[in-house]
Amino acid sequence: MKSFLNQLRLLPHRPIVSVIAACLLIFLIQDISNTRLSPSFGAVPLEFRNGLAAASTDGVTADLLATVARLFTPIFLHGGPGHVVGNMVFLWAFGSLVSRHLGNWWALAVCLLCGAAGNLTQIYMSPNSMIPIIGASGGVAGLEGVYFGLALRWALPWPDVFPLAHPIPPGQLVLYALVGIGFDIYSVATETAAGVAYGAHIGGFASGLLVALLLTSVYGSTESWNRKRK
Repeated sequence: MKSFLNQLRLLPHRPIVSVIAACLLIFLIQDISNTRLSPSFGAVPLEFRNGLAAASTDGVTADLLATVARLFTPIFLHGGPGHVVGNMVFLWAFGSLVSRHLGNWWALAVCLLCGAAGNLTQIYMSPNSMIPIIGASGGVAGLEGVYFGLALRWALPWPDVFPLAHPIPPGQLVLYALVGIGFDIYSVATETAAGVAYGAHIGGFASGLLVALLLTSVYGSTESWNRKRK
């Protein structure tokens, strides 16, 4: 057992790996037990709005805290094998890259906070919906937004990470992120977003980009950021 725990400590980017492991484990438990956690732990826009409205008269209560928590819990829930596998591949790719440049805990914070910001954006865009918002795509989009912002302002090394077959220029990943968020915006603008929380993608990406722009405005290079961390 000690040997196994020692091996776990050697894993790179452990916070991001932990999120991936939690998402996969929860999906497997749901699939094996034939249960769905989304009604109780997904972000249901109308229920969220009602919870905030109740807080205006009741103040800070356990119900309000549970309502706010449901901005974060959907990150760990997924609707099908393709949904969870696709999100986990990109979570690893961009999460590990952000971990390399900003640090493990910054990458985790970006994933969780941008995921919550993305869910909040989707709630704002469909305020009366009773369909639970689930998935880590808002957090993934946040990591993409951070990497996008860092690559625009800092001289980053060529990324070499799974599933890339070989190192590529950072600009190619920036282009990928730009095309992806452009498709999300187009889908929302043309009202072809049924069944997909494109608002969560947009909100996650925008909040991640904001984090990167703030950081790179204070720290003009990777070297100055690394000196700050030491």
